[in-house]
Amino acid sequence: TTGWDYCVNPEQLGTTGWDYCVDPMYASGIFKFGTVSGADFELGYHWTSFNCSIQAKINNEGYVALAHETDNMNSIPPHLDAEQSLNYFKVYWDGDGAYPSPANGCGKCRLNINADACICPTKVKDEIVFTAQPASAEDIISSLYIGAIPPDIAGPSGTFISQPCDGFTVHFPQTSNGVYTRETIFELNHPYHGTKLFLKNTKSTVYLEGWEHATTILEAEDALPGGPSVPNLVLANETNRNRFSGAGYMHFEGAGQGYLEWIVSVPENIDATISFRYEDSWETTNVVDILVNDNVISPEGTKLGSTGNWDYWMDSESFLVPLNSGDNTIQLKYSDPWTGPRVDYLKIEWPTIPSSYSFRNAPHFMSLSQDYNDEGEGETTARDAYYETDAVLDHYHYHPNTAPFICIRLIQRLGISNPSPGHIEACADAFRTGTYSSGGQIFGSGDYGSLEAVTAAITLEPEATSAVLDADPGYGRIREPFLQPIQVLRSLEAELVPLEHHFELWELFDRLDQEPHRFKTVFSHFLPEYIPDVGPTIVPGYVSPESMVVNMPSIIAQLNGLMSLVRYGISDCFVDDGMSLGFGTYPGNGNCLDDGSMQRASAFFSYIPEATTTAGLVQELNTLLCAGRLSQASQDKIVDAYDSYSPAYDEAGAKLRFAYQLVMSTPEFHTSTTVKEDTTKSRPGPSISSSDAGINDYKALIFLFLSGGVDSFSMLPPHTCEGDLYEKYVDIRGGLSNETDPGIALPKQNLLEIPTNNPEHVCSSVGLHQNLQFIDELYKREDAIFVTNIGLLQFPATKEDYRDTNVRLFAHNAMQLETMREDLEGEKYGTGVLGRMKDKLSEAGFACNAYSIAGSQISLLGSPGVASSPIALSSNGMQKFIPQYEASWWTDGDLTPDLTPYILRLNNATAVDSSFMAETWSAKVSNAIYQHKKLYDDLEGDTVTANFKDASGRKSQLCKQLEMTARLMATHESRNAERDFFHVGIGGWDLHSKVIEGLESRFDDVNHCLKAFVEEAEHLGLWNNTVLLQFSEFGRTLNPNSGPEGDGTGKGCDHAWGGNQFIIGGGLKGGQVLGQYPLDFTENGPLVLSRGRIIPTTPWDAIWSGVAPWMGVSAEDMDHVLPMKKNFDSSALFTKDMFFNL
Repeated sequence: TTGWDYCVNPEQLGTTGWDYCVDPMYASGIFKFGTVSGADFELGYHWTSFNCSIQAKINNEGYVALAHETDNMNSIPPHLDAEQSLNYFKVYWDGDGAYPSPANGCGKCRLNINADACICPTKVKDEIVFTAQPASAEDIISSLYIGAIPPDIAGPSGTFISQPCDGFTVHFPQTSNGVYTRETIFELNHPYHGTKLFLKNTKSTVYLEGWEHATTILEAEDALPGGPSVPNLVLANETNRNRFSGAGYMHFEGAGQGYLEWIVSVPENIDATISFRYEDSWETTNVVDILVNDNVISPEGTKLGSTGNWDYWMDSESFLVPLNSGDNTIQLKYSDPWTGPRVDYLKIEWPTIPSSYSFRNAPHFMSLSQDYNDEGEGETTARDAYYETDAVLDHYHYHPNTAPFICIRLIQRLGISNPSPGHIEACADAFRTGTYSSGGQIFGSGDYGSLEAVTAAITLEPEATSAVLDADPGYGRIREPFLQPIQVLRSLEAELVPLEHHFELWELFDRLDQEPHRFKTVFSHFLPEYIPDVGPTIVPGYVSPESMVVNMPSIIAQLNGLMSLVRYGISDCFVDDGMSLGFGTYPGNGNCLDDGSMQRASAFFSYIPEATTTAGLVQELNTLLCAGRLSQASQDKIVDAYDSYSPAYDEAGAKLRFAYQLVMSTPEFHTSTTVKEDTTKSRPGPSISSSDAGINDYKALIFLFLSGGVDSFSMLPPHTCEGDLYEKYVDIRGGLSNETDPGIALPKQNLLEIPTNNPEHVCSSVGLHQNLQFIDELYKREDAIFVTNIGLLQFPATKEDYRDTNVRLFAHNAMQLETMREDLEGEKYGTGVLGRMKDKLSEAGFACNAYSIAGSQISLLGSPGVASSPIALSSNGMQKFIPQYEASWWTDGDLTPDLTPYILRLNNATAVDSSFMAETWSAKVSNAIYQHKKLYDDLEGDTVTANFKDASGRKSQLCKQLEMTARLMATHESRNAERDFFHVGIGGWDLHSKVIEGLESRFDDVNHCLKAFVEEAEHLGLWNNTVLLQFSEFGRTLNPNSGPEGDGTGKGCDHAWGGNQFIIGGGLKGGQVLGQYPLDFTENGPLVLSRGRIIPTTPWDAIWSGVAPWMGVSAEDMDHVLPMKKNFDSSALFTKDMFFNL
């Protein structure tokens, strides 16, 4: 008695109360009001007897949203309204995958008002799949998609008759007498992952229909009124009502025996469905007669119930009526003398016709009836959200690709960068079955995804344990930098000094580009598909993820840190010009002496070797530090060095420390491989290019990469344009970014308006983000160019063929890589666009160098052996390599000799069948040593005049990188450099939330750092010889997401494609905006995919076609530098003359 009757208004429980489950017109049936007002409980969903159908809304990409079509559109919520719904989901189209779309005219479906989707009637057909026993469990899995309630739950004992089969059980409803029906249930364990499944013998398919003719609306004001009392015409300016269509409506006020008559012409006999839209806010029921060709449709009359509220309109009951070829009359006649209804229009719906389009009916968990408040009066429940989330996670977890994907990543981390298919298969089988057998021992729980079984398969599979494979050049991996100091501390038995309770490895991230719990990006320390920039892995395409953080700064820091551990223990003793080069911190006391005393250490190596001979000692260290892989040639070199070393004192300790350092310098220590030395050749010396100064002028090209995907339509939105483009921009961005309208479109008053100076552009001016004032200044002095709607393109793409692009669109790692490579067709495999440019300029006689101040980058990589290798530098400056300890009061100085020649000898050239990974490490360490010495000397004492610090006195990563770039440019004469290529970049642009706030701070940083860099380049007299190009892997969706808070605030935008770009330089023909915006930002536009993802119209090749010739690349070499350039018409590419003042 305390419960609510949701059929009855609880505030009106008396005889006058409304029963929401009873039609007040007939006192039976179902509630029929179009709209209800009142308290929250009165505003929920109600049963209705109105005609209702489900339609499919299909966009240009074949995604489907549901739309409800009812006789009363007043009560359709936006998420179910055909014109407003954006709840698209993927479906699997039958046949050849074809579907109706705006791009192909929608077939017999109708185009929606926005012209960006097709609206189609639907029919759902549930069909039986198996009429006889299936051949196997695999057949069942591949054919059935609908789950079933387990038979023991679906009914009492005896409800089903079970028949065991090979690999599955068939449960027949008792009433089916053993005949296969749609209600038959198959019980089986999934053949792949073993999960118990119950599947219904049913296939549910959605078939699309269409209309031979579009729905016809005949306005009441256009009808012929008649009768003794004629209905009254009420025009829009004569009433406060506004929810009617057309110019007005007809009111049967005192119009007893009045009627409205429409003439309907059809070419042939046809059945059509007719209804009337009307309004009557009074709690009365009017009875009208409907006549077709003078024949009364319903002898009892048609009842028009109250619409419940003033100015709420609803459709009458609909009738299927025959229409004759030629003219037909349709009359609505009102017989009551009292005031009658208001009539808006006559609606005629023509028969639907079948189409050839269909798709498998997709499951969904969440009800489409939304809650009205937090108390949950609708049907949207947290329970269903949990169920759907679980189902999605299960789909990922049990997907056939999951096991091999995880196995590849884990095998890479645990020992082998390029695992064989057999190793991956063994690991995937262990993941799938939950068990792995080795040596008579079974590992794993037997459950799908058992990590015990997976770990056993990775570490015990013959590929991981066989010593024979050490001879395979492609086997093994480079060890990640963080592991080396951890290994030596364990293997050489690090011991705390008295009174110390722990030790700390300090700031490894800044030294090694790697540290636990600290990552440069969300993609961890390195990418699993990374191919090194030097060594023999390039040609076969072998990956070495760890090589991504193995470069000159990290190698020098790694060797300095390891040598510091040996000489001084964990301390801050290894110092150069105030910069600590070791892995430790100041413990609070002690002197820094390389004499074995470890006075300033918090911990030191306490290991005492057992060997009594030099060869035995080296073999012992080989086992401890290199897992026995140290080649005999390397052991011999270490033995010779050890025996010929005579320290001034502490002979035993000094020689042991010397041996430690030599072993830690070998490629076998830094990789998990073996080495074969090529004794017939030695590794080349310094790889920095040089030539006679003054032959060619100097030019610098800077590749600025903003990783994460910049929302560049906030950097450069339209301003004053054709076709109300700014207004369209505001609309698709969800409104303006202010307190009253929390969209992400930037208000015009907050933009820096700049003229395009391009008569072919759709905009006479565009807006620049207000935090990029310095770029605005550069543009005004003609030192900046903007390009609109540019991006990575393999060919001029359209909606019909964009999926043919040879890249995983909208994926960070893939599009970052390919933006730097600019070779989607793989013609110049393993090279980057700047590297190919450098190759051709080097062949032409230019002295070229390539520097990355942002880690190892493929953009700078050329073909092996053509030009000097790219050099990676730290934005924090350069460490001195293994400095000698000097103290005036300690006359004996440092006991350890200069290790450089020893390291180079231990990393000499290897044989062609030696380990690829070891050769990659040795090439990197040798190059690092040679490159470091030259650059360290060139940069020592060099300073800048511009202020790269922000208002707080700190330098951002971008400012540090650009400062280092300026310092290198200042040394071009001492380096005899004629062409320098630089890669700089920062992350943090992947703003899926709070995009407005995030861009403000990031653009502030870009603006400040570029201003300081330009000032320094001008001070050096090199600004006119410099060009900086800004890139990002993709733009972002124009349509925002809902934000993380659930209340519409903090919105972000997601991965898209085309965006906008800037180029700056003193020699530019600046002050112009090139490229083109699309004229339509909606999906109806020819270049716009869902959610405002724009297909670029200008390829990256266009930019390089103008810049490469300026750098000196000849016309004959352009196809090598830009292998995709041939796919574009010359009108789509820029020229040097368009970009530069010549």
